[in-house]
Parts: sequence; structure tokens; C-alpha cells
Amino acid sequence: MIRLSFLLFLVLVTSCSSVRTVNETIILDSHYPRWLKESDYRTDQTSGITLIKTEGANKYFLLADDIGKLHLLEISNDTLLILKTINFSESVQNYLSGFPKKDFEEIAFDKSTGDVFLSIEGNGDAFKDFVGIYKLKFSRDDIFSREVTSIEKLTFEPSEEFYKYTNKNIGYEGFTSDDNYFYLGLEGFTQNYQFADSTLIFIASKDKRKIVKSINTKPLGIHTICGLFSDTDFSLWGIDRNNRKLFHILFDKNLEVTYSKLFDLAAVVPNYPQINYNAGIESVTMDNENNFYIVDDPWKEVYVPPQNILEKLDSITTKNFKEFIPIIYKYRLIYN
Repeated sequence: MIRLSFLLFLVLVTSCSSVRTVNETIILDSHYPRWLKESDYRTDQTSGITLIKTEGANKYFLLADDIGKLHLLEISNDTLLILKTINFSESVQNYLSGFPKKDFEEIAFDKSTGDVFLSIEGNGDAFKDFVGIYKLKFSRDDIFSREVTSIEKLTFEPSEEFYKYTNKNIGYEGFTSDDNYFYLGLEGFTQNYQFADSTLIFIASKDKRKIVKSINTKPLGIHTICGLFSDTDFSLWGIDRNNRKLFHILFDKNLEVTYSKLFDLAAVVPNYPQINYNAGIESVTMDNENNFYIVDDPWKEVYVPPQNILEKLDSITTKNFKEFIPIIYKYRLIYN
């Protein structure tokens, strides 16, 4: 009996560790958090981040603001932030002009294909006409051209399932992919204008964009999803904004959950690690050195600390809060 129990334990550990080590912790980088601004250039309501390239000591990201703007972010030598605007061609501007709100949420780079995807939430009475996942094409197929020349809304089947739980200002705030699947994270279910205690993750085949799996996150302790990232096949990281958690889920080849874990995220003022603030952490990406980059989309009603806290901060930090400058975090993933 003891031998059988040991064998069952060994099988369980082997099945999980064959995909990914499960003894994991995260540590906040000592140089972070930092403000998402460079001189007079800043982001605004940043809700999405994705890594697109690493070149020596430089890392390049795309950022999405939920006011309809995209940016190219370069982080050099870990601390120097350089921001540049992503422009839209006239045809893309005309296409987006029909949206009640250019409510950009998640942005995702598919490293296996080089494609860039943007999740947009729907607003207005006809919100289903706008909510969805959009494929972006850049001038000369070069992201560094910094010009989006084409935008295409993707269809997922069955469409009634894809749209079933969307609502005004409620869509797929989490989106990512591995070699074979797309992962779509619904922001959350709402009850009486409040978010409930769980949401859904859809897994769709990449070839036919057919939803093949639906996962309710309640057993996993995940309340909301505002960002997703896949580092390898059958491995999914995400942000639970309302719980201020990073989560990790592993799947087997049948897309059954084999492992999940929640990690606490900090909400500390840049350069003041002993002072907390009200964070709205929304998106995550990862580099090839096991570092996470996580962005905070300021919730304007509660973002600015009270006066007794502001009095402890320098004038630049106070100004950044009052101007609702977003914040970026960096965490190191450690395997024990």
C-alpha cells in the first residue's frame, strides 16, 4: 500500500514537472516599480504589454492604452525606458472611428508566427459588434516601422459561445497563444454591477479558431482576468486584478488543469517601497530570462494617495500620481 501510494505520488510529480517545475516563487526587482514615462512622453491608462524582441541589453515591448493608443517601449540596461508612438494608417483610423470607444485592452505577440493581436472591448448598445480579438499588420511587416496598416477582426467558433458572456465594457482582457492554441480570458462575470468570484478561460485551436475547452476559474481561486501570457506550450500565466495576484496554470495534452498557483503582487510607490497605493494591475509578459513585466492601469477614482501620504512623497512622484501616470513592475521568477 505504501509502495502504491509512492508510485502514484511519483506519477503526479513527474506529470507536472515534465511540463514545468512547480516549486516557484517571484521576487520584485530592486529597480522597480518605475513610471511609464520618458521626459514629457507618457502612456495613458496602459492596459496591455507584450514583449516582441530581446537584443543584447535591450528589450522591446508593445503597450496598449485603453484610450486607443499603442506604444513601442524599449528598456535598456534594465532601467532606461524609451517610449515611441505607434501610428495608424488612414484606413485603420477610419475603421476605428466607428467605435463608441477605442477600448484597447490586451496586446499579444505570437512568437511562433510573429503576429500581433489586440483585444478590444465593446461599448454602447451594439457592443457585440466591437468586442473581440483583432489582428494587426504593420508597414512592411515590420513592427519597428511603428505604423499599423491593417486591422482585422477574428472570428471564433461557436460564435454564440464566444459572445455569450461579453457585455458593455466586458470582454477578453486576457489573450495569448502557444504553438497550437489561443487562450482567451474573460475579464469577469458581473452581478449587480460588481464582479463575481470567478470567470472563464476559453482555449481555441489556432488553425480553425474553434473553442475546444472552457475552464471555470472558481476552483482555481481566480476572480478576474486582465492579462494572459504563455511562456511555453500548455503553460499559462495571468493577472487577477481584483485579487492583485499573478497566477500560473499548467495543462496536460487533453487541456485538463494539472497545476495552479497564485502569487501575491506588490502595490508600492516607485522609490518608496514602504508605501502602498491602490493599484489596478492589468497585464503581464515575460522575457527569456524568467523576468515578468507587469503594468498598472490607473483607476483614477482611487489612484492618487490621500494627502497624508502625498506629504511623504517628493514633488515629482506626487505630480506623476496626480497626472495618472501608469506604473511598470518587474519580477524575477525563481525555481526552488
